[in-house]
Amino acid sequence: MYLIIYKKKLNAEKGRFEFDSPQTFAKANEMLIESVSRYKQTGLSMKVGYKIIEAQSGESIFNSTISIDKDISSLYEIIRQNSNTPKTVTEYAIKVENREIIETENEFSFNNNVEEKAKLEQLRAEKNNIQQQLKKDEKERQQRELEHQKKMKEIQDEKEALEKSIALKEKEDAVKESQRIEAVRLLEEEKIKAHQRMEEKKELDRKKKEDHEKRLKQVEEDAKKAEIDLANTEVEFEKQELERKKELQALEEKKLESTRKANVLKAEKDKDDLEHQKELLSFTSSDPEIAVANEVLPSPSIVVPKLTLKERLQELDFEEAKRLLIQFIKFSVRSTISNSKKGYTIFKAYRVKQLDAKEAKKKATTKKLEIEEKIALEKIKFMEELKKDRDQQEKEIQKAVKLKEKEMNKQNRIEKRYVAAMKKSPIKKQFGLVGFLLKTAAFLVVLAAIIYIFHLGDTFPILKDIENYVDNLISSFKRS
Repeated sequence: MYLIIYKKKLNAEKGRFEFDSPQTFAKANEMLIESVSRYKQTGLSMKVGYKIIEAQSGESIFNSTISIDKDISSLYEIIRQNSNTPKTVTEYAIKVENREIIETENEFSFNNNVEEKAKLEQLRAEKNNIQQQLKKDEKERQQRELEHQKKMKEIQDEKEALEKSIALKEKEDAVKESQRIEAVRLLEEEKIKAHQRMEEKKELDRKKKEDHEKRLKQVEEDAKKAEIDLANTEVEFEKQELERKKELQALEEKKLESTRKANVLKAEKDKDDLEHQKELLSFTSSDPEIAVANEVLPSPSIVVPKLTLKERLQELDFEEAKRLLIQFIKFSVRSTISNSKKGYTIFKAYRVKQLDAKEAKKKATTKKLEIEEKIALEKIKFMEELKKDRDQQEKEIQKAVKLKEKEMNKQNRIEKRYVAAMKKSPIKKQFGLVGFLLKTAAFLVVLAAIIYIFHLGDTFPILKDIENYVDNLISSFKRS
């Protein structure tokens, strides 16, 4: 027959469990089902540990943990699903579930006394083991005492030898002290020299900086002059541009004037042509034949229609009309060619001046860019030289400081070695082994507590024995 003991864990007190007392499987199953129902009502998850013991001897068989954060049908299902559960316990749980075994309270009471007796016997055995361990520790203590006395004698001999050595060292200390003073003096002299070199370097750096500043100032002045020249060039270019526009405007006006004159000449020519035509018409009307024809007409009541301009032009001599037309065409062609030549000459001159101005502006811009690039390069060079000088100066200072620190550390190590040799105590070595053992024991206790608290035996079966041992030891202390 087997019994179950519930152990309190996270929120387990919110359930319906009875802790640290043996329960039959049926009663333990009822407690678990009631706790699961409470979880369904409240939604509060719980965690409870359980241990299965043998009812007759009280020996711990198996322990594990139940997490109540989902629906659980029964305790028997949890025992069956746990792969670490012993086969005998699983079979017993199945028989109890199927009511092949009926658990009784009388056996439970008897088994409870048996468990107490078994634990008492276990405590007695542990007491005997502790007494044997104490006797063994006493023997080891006596042995360590003898070794300690022997070690003290050796230390006393070493102390006497060391005192003699110190007496000799004290005689040597005077010589070493004078040497140390001399070394310090040399270091001070070296420090003064280094400081002087540093001051000289600073002065040299100052002069270099002034030279660089002068050069930079000169470059900036050149840049300003170049900018002024560029501004003058731009003003001159704008002035030339205005002059060209003025000349172009004057040429346009001349062109308009020429056009107007040509139009006037053309109008005058047309006027002369019309007057000439009029004279021709008048000359034609004064012809004798026409006059005779007019006299022959019998009656003044008959009206003779006048000739139209088109009819008069048709009556003109063809050669005269051809001559006038050729003169008009020649004049028009001559005027067009002359105006075209003048316009082309003006446009060509304007284009040449525009190209010259564009080239001058391009050269001025290129010159400005070259000056700006030169200034930037000079600034970069100046900053690099300053950085290089500063780094060199810092290296020299660090080198002098390290040299001085090295000498001082060497003297300090020598002095500390002497002081440590004089103040060295053998008592500290006596407790070295005891301290190591105490630290080891404390580490083991902490490790066992971690295994028990976090139930690492469920995850790592190899740690199950340690967890059971700690559990039994705690139960024994509670009963005692």
